[in-house]
Formats: sequence, structure tokens, C-alpha cells
Amino acid sequence: MSAMMISSDSHLIEWPDLWADRIEPEFAERGPVVRHLDDGDWWFIDGRKSMSFLGIQTGDRFVKDSRQLRTSAEFSEVRPGAYDPHAFVKENLDDGVIGSVIYPSQGLLVFGIADSRLCSATMRAYNDAIAEFCNDETRHLKGIGMLNIDDVAEAVTELERSRTIGLAGALITVLPPADQAYDHPRYEPLWTAAAALGMPLSMHVATGRQVASVDTNQPDVQHVSPAAFYLQDHFVRKSLGELIFSGVFERHPGLRVGSVEHEVAWVPFFCDQMDYTYTQRPVRGNWHRFADPAVKPSDHFRRNCFVSFQEDASGLRLRDVCGVNTLMWGSDYPHTESTFPRSREIVARVLHGVPDDERALITAGNARALYGFEV
Repeated sequence: MSAMMISSDSHLIEWPDLWADRIEPEFAERGPVVRHLDDGDWWFIDGRKSMSFLGIQTGDRFVKDSRQLRTSAEFSEVRPGAYDPHAFVKENLDDGVIGSVIYPSQGLLVFGIADSRLCSATMRAYNDAIAEFCNDETRHLKGIGMLNIDDVAEAVTELERSRTIGLAGALITVLPPADQAYDHPRYEPLWTAAAALGMPLSMHVATGRQVASVDTNQPDVQHVSPAAFYLQDHFVRKSLGELIFSGVFERHPGLRVGSVEHEVAWVPFFCDQMDYTYTQRPVRGNWHRFADPAVKPSDHFRRNCFVSFQEDASGLRLRDVCGVNTLMWGSDYPHTESTFPRSREIVARVLHGVPDDERALITAGNARALYGFEV
């Protein structure tokens, strides 16, 4: 495979003073801070231990047993490409990746901050940092900001500001509070603004506002059940289903909302079951019915949703059900499970037998169109 690719899911590793330099003074004592412990450097937020540093063993999974891989480290061990935009671009070009959509690392767990005002302030500071990071390499990097949707008006204001400072999309919680699910009318201003601004909204693994994939009651991120990783698509299915069945995409045809790092194989079954429910089960209560009787829930999924994946060959076999236009590959650089530095090899294996025109869309074209890459 010779064509250069665009990663729809890459990450930076937040440097220790990222928040200290940017968070509003009111929250300076409670925002994310790094403390050195016996087993490495760890983030603490509002006095609670969060996570240690990733980006220390990118590619090691290809040469080490998983029991040799680490879950903590010092920041000094992090590869420069994880926090220096120029080194980031160089390393990824060597890996066949010409453009990258950038998500946070520690920032993902910011969604679990219970204090809503602290959560929002932490996100605003991060958004400033990721904009600065990507603005140093605008052709190759597109930053995704974070939104706290507790206060929808505030979220709309931050979405507008994010567009102004150069960000290409925004991250919303994959699991809002139970009484404020995404079928609630309160979110209408957010959907309207995202569509008008051309800002795609993402739901990434580990961004639960209600609960996170890393249980916040656990002592630290080293005590995580394997189930936390292989059951994560449950949350994104719930949220996307609420958007589709409540008619959000019918009312906002320009809105794009996607799943990031939940892989693909769940999508065909999800689409089939949505259509079965809509067409074969009796209507209960105030179930929304689409204005066009020929339209099914899966039609809205293929028109309005997108799916970022890494290595899901099984899901790609049913790409016609998902919609080839919805699928985007991502390397997850520089995390431990990243495809770096073997992205070309892995993508060739995962997309084996996929026609060239579809391969071009999945590895670059769809991400280029969604995020406005000019490379």
C-alpha cells in the first residue's frame, strides 16, 4: 500500500503544565496536576488520582508479551512525538500517515469530573492547548475540542469558540446522565449549532459523564476489569440509538455524530435491530415516526453517523451494511494499542480484498471530507 493515510483517531499526551498554564485562576488549585509517586508520574484532579502517562511504549505490543506492558511511567519517558507537533507529524509521515485527527488522553477522563463548573473549565483550558498544538501544523493536524453538555447554552458557546480558534470538531460524552439522554429536547440548540458550524461531534471510548470505562470508584486505572474494554460499545449504541429514534438527524440533516475507538463489528447488527424494531414492533407511546415512511433508522445512521476503527477486519466484511462512507481508519498513535509503527502492514491486512475506491475512502477520503484536510 503506497497511498498516504489519514488517521481519524490519534492522540496527544498532555504535558504536565498544560492545565496549570491555562486554567482559569478560580480553578487553579483543583485542576489537573501531576504528582510523582513510587511507580511513576500520575495525574490528580481535584485531589483524586486519575491516570499515569501513555506514549511510552508505542509499538511495544508487537515485540513484547502483554504482561510485560506497563500502565504507569514518568513523563520524561514519553516519546516527543506525543507532545511536540512537529515530531508528531514526522513520526506519522514515516508510518504512512499524512494527516491526523487529535483527541486527548488524560482529557478523556475529564468527562468524569463531578463538579460541572470544574469540568467545563478544564475542558476550556484543554481546547486552548489543542488549538495551539494543531495550529503549528495546520495541514497535517486537526484538533477535536471537548464540550461539557451539562449546560447546553454553555456548550454551544464553547463549540462556537472552538471553531473560532481553529478546532475541527468536538467531543461529547458517550454516556450522559440517565435523566438527560440524547433524545431530550434540551439538546436541540447544540444539534442546531453543530450542524450550522459544520462541526462533527464525536463520542470516544472512556468519556462517560454518568460513568466512565474506568470506574471512578476504583483506586486507580491499573484495576480495570477486561469487561470495561470489550463492552464499551454498549454506551455508544445507546446514545446513537437515542439520536436516531428521536428524529434528531431528521430535524438536522447536516449534523454528523460519530463513534470513536468502539470498532465496527457491532454496527451491522445494531442497524438491523434498529430497523427491525422500527418496522416489526408495535408503536409504543410517543415513539417518533419519520416523515418519510420509506426511511428506516439505518438510513439515518449511514447518512449522519461515522465510525472510527483500528483493526476490525470482521466489521469491515460487512461494510455495505455500515455504509462505506461512514468508515474511517485511525492509528490511535501514540497509545500502547496503536498500530504505529506498522500502520501500513495492519491496514493492508484489515482491508485485504477491499476494492481500491472503497479503500481510499476508508483510509483517507472520508476523514479528509469530514474534517476539511487539504493534504
